[in-house]
Amino acid sequence: MQDTPRDIPAKLLPLPVGNSDWAHIAAHDWHADKTQLISGLLDRDATVALFTRPRRFGKTFALEMLHTFFEKTEKSNAHLFEGTKVWADPAHRAEQGRYPVIHITFKDAKGADWTATKTFLATAIADEFRRHRKVFESDKIDPALARKATALADETATDELLVNSLGVLANVLHSHCGEKPVILIDEYDSPINYAATHGFGEEALQFFRNFLSGALKDGRHCRLGVITGILRVAKEGVLSGLNNPEVWSVFDDEYADCFGLTEEEVGVLLSTYGHPEKLDEAKAWYDGYRFGSSEIYNPWSVINYVRRGFKPAAYWANTSSNDLVADITTRFPADVRSALPDLFEKGRRLVPCATELGRYGTIQDNPQILWSLLVHTGYLKVLEGPNSLKMATLAIPNREVREVFQDDILAPLAHAPSVRGDLQNILGALTSGDAESFRRSLESFLVSSASYFDTAHEDFFHGLVLGLLAFGVDYYEITSNREMGDGRPDIAMKPRPGVPLPGVILEFKAPKIPARASRKRIDALLAAAAREALGQIEEKRYAEEMERELAERDLSTVQPFNLSTAQDVPPRVLRYGVGFLGKHVALAK
Repeated sequence: MQDTPRDIPAKLLPLPVGNSDWAHIAAHDWHADKTQLISGLLDRDATVALFTRPRRFGKTFALEMLHTFFEKTEKSNAHLFEGTKVWADPAHRAEQGRYPVIHITFKDAKGADWTATKTFLATAIADEFRRHRKVFESDKIDPALARKATALADETATDELLVNSLGVLANVLHSHCGEKPVILIDEYDSPINYAATHGFGEEALQFFRNFLSGALKDGRHCRLGVITGILRVAKEGVLSGLNNPEVWSVFDDEYADCFGLTEEEVGVLLSTYGHPEKLDEAKAWYDGYRFGSSEIYNPWSVINYVRRGFKPAAYWANTSSNDLVADITTRFPADVRSALPDLFEKGRRLVPCATELGRYGTIQDNPQILWSLLVHTGYLKVLEGPNSLKMATLAIPNREVREVFQDDILAPLAHAPSVRGDLQNILGALTSGDAESFRRSLESFLVSSASYFDTAHEDFFHGLVLGLLAFGVDYYEITSNREMGDGRPDIAMKPRPGVPLPGVILEFKAPKIPARASRKRIDALLAAAAREALGQIEEKRYAEEMERELAERDLSTVQPFNLSTAQDVPPRVLRYGVGFLGKHVALAK
């Protein structure tokens, strides 16, 4: 913690709210010393680092601090760092005020379409070029490079030049100053998130992929690159053009105390302003975030809590929008939709959760990514995991987020249209032993997604169901027509080692339906076909080998895939006979 200036009573120090000017805050306001971020980056000798944190956790403040520390200025800023953590190391002190700095924020680069968004991007980039205009107007710069820089500063550059603008400015500063610049990009994902929810995500992704790699790819014109955002999205390749960028998210221990406030820092803040006894109240409302294995408080909310007379309230609400969360919430698949109220009521839940997100366009298709999205954006925290099976126990962090969660997640969910053909809902019903829910879910998918003539043949129906159940491949070894017992069951699902789920055997039968059969007659024949299929499972002992193997595993309980649908603990192997005709299904178990 940075020492309070001795000539000003601590209780009179202003509290910074809505101000990210690190130099001003360091000189005049109360703040926590987060300069260990600088030390960590220098010690690792990083080239490019991406930090992802929820909104209002000090990302912009951190970049302002890095800017103030590294930039060579006419008047030294060294005095602002005296007494801080970074200043204890002479090697770190030698880096202060040594480099040119490029610092761009994209938080407001959002337009109704890609053309409008590109205009906002061009303006944000031009602002930084104008800040360095004296450099590229000097005699040291190659005239051709200077002309490019001038066009970018005047917002007359071509699209091709705009994409390469970061590389142009880095080259200009390196050529003029003799030192590679430090490059700081704030909220890189804000325009990407917005574009993804407004139909032009691919254009935004392509722009940032080339924009960032132009200056950061090989370090030729970059001493250090630091990027911040909310989401860690790997597979879409925004950082794919860079050489081994280091990504530090809410799941990582390193740098965990560099964003937000630790409990020790909150205790100092409350004591400084005369109310150390308020720690329990502050903890209940604003603690509970877990970055790596560290408990972290929301700094925006804690500072507002103190500033407004220690009045607890949901200060995080409406500070800014999570467009991607707002858009996807209304399209959550059925299992996630049903699990969220249960999590809200019970406080925690074991769910599939990945540490990375996938392509923006497919986020809503993968429950692992949906749960991870809610962690990255601050609505949930990780209590345990994710483990090797990508399962994690998640919880709502604190009372503040509990209020926001109800407004931002549950309320839109209550008014969202139902999501059709949800794959995990089918799998959850199947593995919980809820035959009727499985039948309804499967019929619903057939009604919305398949032709009557497609489903008339067993091969098609078999392949369709196999494809749906392949959604559970992370949890099951799924086989088709593989020899078991005295025959070959249509589909066998054996839980992978360590997965506390039941095994599943399915056998399909398509009955012969007489011409002009009544609906009642068809239903009766479907039910008979289902019973025949179930009888075949028992007669040919399809489940016996799997039963023996699962009995030998050290599993104290067998849990259904979707806990919310289970009434009783299911057996080790569930057997289903399935009768089908067109888009109608009957089950026997």
